[in-house]
Amino acid sequence: MSRTEDVAREIAVLMPIIARKFFLKFFESVKLTQTQIFTIMTLADKAPCRLNELAGIMDITPPTVTGIIDRLEKLKYVKRIPDTEDRRAVNVGLTAKGENIAKSLRTTIRDNWKDVLSKLPEEDQENYLRIIRKVVENL
Repeated sequence: MSRTEDVAREIAVLMPIIARKFFLKFFESVKLTQTQIFTIMTLADKAPCRLNELAGIMDITPPTVTGIIDRLEKLKYVKRIPDTEDRRAVNVGLTAKGENIAKSLRTTIRDNWKDVLSKLPEEDQENYLRIIRKVVENL
């Protein structure tokens, strides 16, 4: 087994632990699923956008994204917006409630990372950031 395989195996174990520690309490507090939160966070960056575009960004089928949006709309996190250029098309965007959830999650993520990183030397913090940037570039 190569060193890369060993590292990949360990990262595969560690990343879900990080995700659970960072997000589980938040998900429970807002009573939304991970997919619903992912949808809200995607819209926070990309809205307004068409449902097909959102499905492509999230790598799910249009009917699946429509179901997610239907549920989030009932919960008042998103709204459908008529497309000004194409009367047949509908865009989707966040409501104020959805924007507040996105802002709250970003604050939670930042605060969690700040707490974790504050326990590391500055050099390790910089190295971690450098490596994470490289990982994102390779996605």
